[in-house]
Amino acid sequence: MSKKRKRISRRRLAGQRVLAHVPTFHLETGEHKPVTAARRFIAEAGLRSPAILNVRRNEHTTDRFFWGEKGLFSAQYAEENHFLFPSLRIIVDSIGEDNMFQGLELTADDWEEIEEYEYAFV
Repeated sequence: MSKKRKRISRRRLAGQRVLAHVPTFHLETGEHKPVTAARRFIAEAGLRSPAILNVRRNEHTTDRFFWGEKGLFSAQYAEENHFLFPSLRIIVDSIGEDNMFQGLELTADDWEEIEEYEYAFV
């Protein structure tokens, strides 16, 4: 019997489109845990937000982090809540919401949820 595919939310798809315009860095963990390796890389490289960090844990596993003005987050959280980050909002505004989210028909529920967090952009 075939496995049923999980549907990705439109909100997360929209976040993936926004994060596609953010610079990405790839690094190895070395002897540190993935989040520690990411924090050390940010400090040593003097990275400015926003940035995506792909931290390779081993040959099978890679952890993704988002470096924003509010700190270090999982990339999945940033995708789902991209409207909470002012630096991502600047990217959306520079490209244009119509161009960025073309083809993604957001439901009313998604927009109501985004409007609840409108204070994040003030």
